[in-house]
This record gives sequence, C-alpha cells and structure tokens, in this order.
Amino acid sequence: MIPQDTTKKITAKKLDGCVITIGNFDGVHLGHTYILEQTISRAKLLGTIPVVMTFEPHPYKFFNPNEKNYLLLPFEEKYARIKKTGIETIIVTEFTMDFARMSPHEYARRILKELINPSTVVVGHNFTFGRMASGDVSLLKGFGKEYGYNVIIVDPFVIDGKVVSSSRIRQHIRYGQIQEAARFLGYNPYLRGKVVTGTHRGTNVLGIPTANIETAWELLPQRGVYAVKIVYKDSHLYGVANIGINPTFGGHELKIEVHILNFDKNVVGEDMTVEFVQKIRDEVRFSTSDELKQKIFEDIEVAKKTFSLSTDATHRRVIV
Repeated sequence: MIPQDTTKKITAKKLDGCVITIGNFDGVHLGHTYILEQTISRAKLLGTIPVVMTFEPHPYKFFNPNEKNYLLLPFEEKYARIKKTGIETIIVTEFTMDFARMSPHEYARRILKELINPSTVVVGHNFTFGRMASGDVSLLKGFGKEYGYNVIIVDPFVIDGKVVSSSRIRQHIRYGQIQEAARFLGYNPYLRGKVVTGTHRGTNVLGIPTANIETAWELLPQRGVYAVKIVYKDSHLYGVANIGINPTFGGHELKIEVHILNFDKNVVGEDMTVEFVQKIRDEVRFSTSDELKQKIFEDIEVAKKTFSLSTDATHRRVIV
C-alpha cells in the first residue's frame, strides 16, 4: 500500500496531467481490461502516462468484514494483473471510514484535482463515488468541467447480450459454472497456494495421491470435482481437483485436493497454481471407499478427455 505522503511525491513528479481510471477492479475481468485499454490508449494519444487508482480493502469487505467468500482475487494478484496490462502507475488508496464519508464534491476536489490533477478521468458507465456512493458519472462530468479535467465514460463490455461484471462472475464461480466464468474473466478461474501435509488417505486408502492446497483465495468454486491445469515451477500439468469435505470419510473441513497425472514428487511446502477448466461432478457421499475410488478413476478419464489426452496419460509426464 502506498502511504499518502509517498503518493503526494509521486503526484508532484509524475501524475500531473495523467490519464487516470478509478475502480475496485476485482478479478480484472474483460470489462475491466476494456476500461484499462481505453485509459492506456488515451494516455498514448495525449503523450502522458496511464494511471489506476484502486482501493484496499475493497469497500464491500470494509463494510462486511465477516464475508469470507467474496473477492475474485487477492489484492496482490489483482495488482499484478493490472500492472501486466501496461498501466504505468497504480495508486493504492486505503479505504477508511474517513474516506467513505467524503462527499462527492470533496472527492472530486481533494482526490482528483489537488492530489492527482489529471487531464482525463476514464470510468465505467456505472461508476459511483463519494459518501453512500451518491456521486455518479453525470456528477463527475460536472466536476470535471469545474476543475479542468475531461471525463470519459466507457460503455459496458457485453458478451452475448450480457454485461461483464464481477457480480456475474462471482455467481458463476459459486455455482461451479467454470466455463461461463472464464468467458467473462478472459481467463480460467484459478487459485494459488501452498502444498500442505494431508491425511495421506488418497495415497494409503485410495491409491490415488493428492496434493492438499492451502490458499489465501477467498472465492472458491462450488464443492465438487474439476478438471484442472496445474503450474508447478516450470511444469504445466493436468489433473483432477476436489473441493469439499470428504463426506465419504465423515469429514467436515473444506479442503482442496489435487491429483496430478503422473506426478509423484514430494511437493509439501511448495507453491502451486490450480486453474479450473471444467466441472466434472458434484461432491457425493459414497457408501464405501471402493466406490469412491472407482468414481475417481472415472473422473480422471473425464479429465483426460477434457484435455484430449491419451488413455495412458497417467503413465507419462504431461507437459503443455
């Protein structure tokens, strides 16, 4: 997070006359990247730098601190994805109660004019700002005329007649609709985490070793079994992931377990990225471990077909 005094120094040296866009950008989905691209294009046209202002924590999380199943990406991941688009400077504003109480007029004067002093402000069609989100794009345009910055309103990004939004994507992920979520994100939903020691039930009882992933990601796909891609160091692998509580064994704690095709390394303590490609089935309680084992083998065959792998894929290393 950038302290306010540091932000002022950056502003004095670099931001005067910039093109800035403002938003939460949770997920950095196709709607967001469209706005970011418009910001970058306008900055190039004007010979200045493209800038993003975003907030930490997310305002929704600030007012709903007990909500644990909301953010599409952790802050650090969001920051990195914004940076990759070509945005040169990201201003991270700490979202506090004082900030939340700021009137739209104060926001336009103190934040935009006095702190940033942009030539242009680029925002989405549904942008709101100020206390109780009482400022809208029409009000922002009025303040732009008053304080000398141009305001560009970006039309919604639409796919198949549906507006791309973080709320729509959250709903798809919560219902395990991975391919639908990916269409609006512009990438497959994924998580990154550390491999931790599990119960060894997969290896010892089922004969199907799994990596147990511990992650800071909040919003996980619906409980069930998924065909996944895995990134481990420089290797790109395929596998099957289960998100659930292991009801067959009377479990209650939600876990993420990944079986990687033809992968037998000890990776406890290592980082992995798990990319969800397709849901295979819901989590089910089986009568016996043998029934579960048979179903997992069937899940593996489905995953192979998903990735167009040969039937002997479990007997060789698969590299993309």
